[in-house]
Amino acid sequence: MSASKYTLPCPVYLPSSGGYTSSRLSSEPFHRRVFAFRKYSVEEDGRLVARTRNGGHEFRNKPYERPSRPATFQSKNRDVPQASQDSLPRKQVEGAALSRLFQQLVPLTTDLSNFESKAAAICEAFDLDPTTSTEIISSFKHRLPADTSQRSNPPATSGPTISEPRPTASLTPIPVPVKHQRPFTSGPKGCTVWYTTALSTPLSSPPASLPATAGVLYIHTNLSTDTKQVWLCNISCNWTDITSAENVKHPSIADRFFLLRSDGIPSWLSGANYAVIQSRREKSGR
Repeated sequence: MSASKYTLPCPVYLPSSGGYTSSRLSSEPFHRRVFAFRKYSVEEDGRLVARTRNGGHEFRNKPYERPSRPATFQSKNRDVPQASQDSLPRKQVEGAALSRLFQQLVPLTTDLSNFESKAAAICEAFDLDPTTSTEIISSFKHRLPADTSQRSNPPATSGPTISEPRPTASLTPIPVPVKHQRPFTSGPKGCTVWYTTALSTPLSSPPASLPATAGVLYIHTNLSTDTKQVWLCNISCNWTDITSAENVKHPSIADRFFLLRSDGIPSWLSGANYAVIQSRREKSGR
């Protein structure tokens, strides 16, 4: 039996003494009595209060009542998680009947495609009303373990997969053109200006954003065939393909003809020099 000391400022009723204390006893220590099975205490105003174990006053001035616990039913089948059993509705279902119901529902989880229809037939055999049956089936199905709910799902078939797009001619990045410039070796002052690029594929045309003026050349080397493509910027600043053309004149400088040397360097030659070189090529080609 435990006791704690209190100082009584006024007459109070002492259950152990069977009467009220005198005011002259207010300065004397008072021992709180703890009765068997129940804990009571006397407040400073003389009221008898039932206390809880933590010393609170939740049941002050109220008759002590035993806390009620909701009835719980457990299934003997361990495949069903405890949280699922506690959350299922139990209207019109006794504990033993609910346990048997669980044991019959668990084998149905191997094939969830027909689970609801088979489970409804079992609930009907237990004389359950439709509302209770629906709640039990829904709760049981949605609270199954993850591995159980996925057992009935067929494995994913290996279908066509989305692959990265293959590079095509339209997607091939155009290399950055390199600009070159070389002054004329004879005749009027001027210079040869050209851009060069190289790829393993042919080029459809020079980049449209490339700034150019009349007489500028664009030479692309196809690395796979070791051939060259040549474009000339005409007087309208448009690119013209002159790869196989002969006697190509400069669009803005008189008496200048285009010649691509054997080393791949272009030149604008005078008419006389161009005629001499062409004659030599014709003789060597015979």
